[in-house]
Amino acid sequence: MNRLLKIIKQAAVDAVRQSYPLELIFAKVVQEEKKEENKELLIQTEQKKPLKRAFFIENGLLDGLEEGNRLVVLQMQGGQRFYILQILPGEGEIK
Repeated sequence: MNRLLKIIKQAAVDAVRQSYPLELIFAKVVQEEKKEENKELLIQTEQKKPLKRAFFIENGLLDGLEEGNRLVVLQMQGGQRFYILQILPGEGEIK
C-alpha cells in the first residue's frame, strides 16, 4: 500500500511539472573558460556534476563569465537545456 501511494504521489508531481515547461534556478561558475590553458567553462547548478558550455543556449552571456559569477538560469523541462537570464553581482553560494 505504501509503495502504491508513493507511485501516485510521484505521478502527481510529474503531471504538475509537465504543465510548467521552464523552471527558474540559480547557478554558479566554478571554472571559467581559458582556451590557452585548455580549461572549459563549468557551471554548477543544483545537479551533482557541473555542466559544460554545450548545455547552455548561446545568448552572448556565456563569453564573459568569470569564476565565482552567480547566475539566474531558466532550465527547460524534458531535457538538459539551460538559458542564462542574468549574471548577479558579487559572489556567493547557490541557493
